[in-house]
Parts: sequence; structure tokens; C-alpha cells
Amino acid sequence: MTIQKITELKGASSLPGNFGLPLLGDAFGLFAGEELFYWKKLRRYGNMFKTSVLGKKYAFLIGPEANSLVFKEQADCLSSRLGWWFLEPIFGNGLLMQDGAEHAAARRLMYPAFHSKTVTTYFDVINSTVQEYIKDWGTRGVIPLASDFRKLTLIVASRLFLGTQTIEEVEKTCNWFTQLVAGKLAIVRWDNPFTLYGRSQNARRKLHEYLLQTINTRRNGSKEYSDVLALLMNAVGEDGVRLSDSEIIEQTLLLLVAGHETTANLISWVLFELGSHPEWINKLRQELTQVAGNELKVEHLKQLTQMTNVLKEIERLYPPLYGIPRGVLKDIEYKGFHIPAGWVVVVSPMLTHRMEFIYSNPDSFDPDRFAFPREEDKKYPFALAGFGHGPHSCLGFQFAQMEMKIILSQLLYQYDWSVTPEYEKITPVLAPSKFLNKLRAHIKLR
Repeated sequence: MTIQKITELKGASSLPGNFGLPLLGDAFGLFAGEELFYWKKLRRYGNMFKTSVLGKKYAFLIGPEANSLVFKEQADCLSSRLGWWFLEPIFGNGLLMQDGAEHAAARRLMYPAFHSKTVTTYFDVINSTVQEYIKDWGTRGVIPLASDFRKLTLIVASRLFLGTQTIEEVEKTCNWFTQLVAGKLAIVRWDNPFTLYGRSQNARRKLHEYLLQTINTRRNGSKEYSDVLALLMNAVGEDGVRLSDSEIIEQTLLLLVAGHETTANLISWVLFELGSHPEWINKLRQELTQVAGNELKVEHLKQLTQMTNVLKEIERLYPPLYGIPRGVLKDIEYKGFHIPAGWVVVVSPMLTHRMEFIYSNPDSFDPDRFAFPREEDKKYPFALAGFGHGPHSCLGFQFAQMEMKIILSQLLYQYDWSVTPEYEKITPVLAPSKFLNKLRAHIKLR
């Protein structure tokens, strides 16, 4: 960008908004308020606004054009690592924290495990695990959705990624993962047992020890494995060098977190919305019966088009990431503003997904909006962005879709459900994280 061009643009500091408190900026609002922070800023300042967080200046750019800028047009000028800087002490130097050639090389090493053909081979493990896990749900009455699904998806991820077979083995790590993830939005970063961050760091150390022990056990044994951990242990980079134990652990840790937390949260909202709209339970059950009869097989999954649209609608209403930050490596321009290197730009799938010029009645649950001929997500590129796009798009997207379809199908085969009374009249919420862990469903055998 030439000096003349820069002088014709407004500086990023001229964006609507303010930088908040000295040093802290909007840290408390962003970390503690999460989704509500985004909505308040949007309503006050519009689709472009500035703030700061712990000394770093942020430009929030909202809408499909902004998504295109970050995911495609200026992706080479932006850094995931510098955007997610506050997560590095939690999740380490996995894919999320890598950029450029380093990221591309690591992604190539892991891609075979998430290729569509490979993912289909996971069907039997996922299907049998789901059936085993939900077999007694009809006797439990009320199910706490998020916690149960987190345990289920962690069992699936552990079996496929680590070869861990027993539920007891997974339960040992389940609390560690919960504590680890809880530390991601901690503002006070003191590593002691009395802080959220300290408990998160302790869980991280325990998970590192557990994974290192697993790696050493495999190296010292004669059994052959074909899971994701084995792929990473055997992988050789383009330079002919194998990954170190530390690199294997960091990548595996991130895969395990991403491979269960996101899926569990989304499928919890699926059950909530379907329980609130029982006509859709009937639609999906009818489709499932027509496509698969009484026995689901892997080839049936792509034919469940109404179920696909339900999952898209849940991604739209409750995206895994409310905001996606990128550190600015090289100056960029957006709608007449010059955003210099050193800033952080943030796009928001959550806010984009509720824009009325893209989605009709955006606060309503309406999976048919994705069916032909409406196909509202195709009005603009990057209008649906819950799993990201571009070089850092979700590597496990197809895996997550298959797992959610299997879970939902097995529930449709066996159970009916409804939301508990306190949630019967709630429309899709603006701050889902405040409700997620409280969601309950009445489950009964058909």
C-alpha cells in the first residue's frame, strides 16, 4: 500500500467506538460478556467499530464482505497466531497458532486423517459408541444435554484419535478437558490453584503427561495402531524430519478439544431447537425412515438433506465461534479505512448470521431457509461462516457433520424428547453460552 493511498484513507483509530479503560480496554466486556459484548457494540456503533483489549487495538468488521476480506482477499496479510494470542498458553502451538508455511505443512500431515474417504471409515466406531452411550437414556428422564454430549463426543474422539476404548479411561481425562477449556477466557492469568487460569494450566500439565505416557507406551510396545495419534507419530515432514513428542502432543491436544467440545455444543442446541419444534422431529424421523429404514449406514448420511439443513441452521444460530480474530501482519484497507500492522481484526459469524438482508426472520429457527429454491446462505459468499473458511477452515468439519448425524439419527430411532418447561418459550438466544450448560431435555422411549 503506497503512502499516497494511505493518506487517502481514514485511520483505523477513526472507526466508531472507543478503546475502553487504560491497559485493560474492553477485556472485561469481551471475556466476561462474550456474545452480549458483540451485540451491544453492534447496536451502538454499527458494522465497523474499534476497541482495545489488554493493550492491543482491535477493529471489528461485520458482514459477508468482511468475512471475504479475512478468509480470502487479505488472508496472507493476517495471522491466526497473533489473533488468538490469548489462547496460546491454554492450547499450545497447535494448528490454531500456526501460520503460513508452518501451518500448511502441519495441516498436510493431518489432512489424511480427515479426508472424506477416511472419515467414512470412522462410521462403525462412532455408531456403536453412540448406541452404547444412549442405551439407558429412556430411564433417566431428564438429561443435562451439554455435559452428557461432551462426555459422549470425548469418548468418540478418544477412541478414534488415541485408541482409548473404555469409558472409564475417558472419564479420567474428561474433567481435565473441562478445566482446560474453562481457562480460555480468564483475564487474571496467575498460575495457582485458586484461579481459573491456574486450574486450567494444571489440567494442561496433566493432559500433557497423559499423552506423553500414551506415546511412550506405544513406542515401547509391539501393537500396531491406525488412529490419528499413530498417524502423527509416524508422520515425516517435507524436510524428512518427524514431529517431536511436544509437537505431537500439542496437535493432539487441540484436535481432542476441537473434536469434542464444538460437536457437543452444537448437538445440544440441535436437541433444544428440535424439542422446541416437535414438527421437525417428525420431519427428520420420516426422512430417516425413508432413506435408511431401521438401520443407519454410512451411505445414508449424504441423503439426509433435511437433517443437513437442520445442522446448517444450528450453525447459523449458534456458531462455534462468535468472533474470529486475526493479527494484522501487513497494512490492509477496508471500506475506506487503513488498518495498520499490529492491530487485530475480528469478524463475527454470529452477527453475520443474524443480518436481515441475508437471512429472512434471522432470529427464528427455520431450516428450510437452506433448501432449494431459497438457499439464503448462497446470497453472498461467506454468509455462513460458523466453521470458518480459507486456510484456517475447520479441518474436522466433515467429521463433526457425520458424528452429529449419527447421534441425531440414533436418538430419532429410539426416543422422543421435549425441552424442560423453563425453556419452552425461548426463541433462539443472543447469548447461548449463558444458557448452554443449563439446557435440559425430557427423554422418553418411543
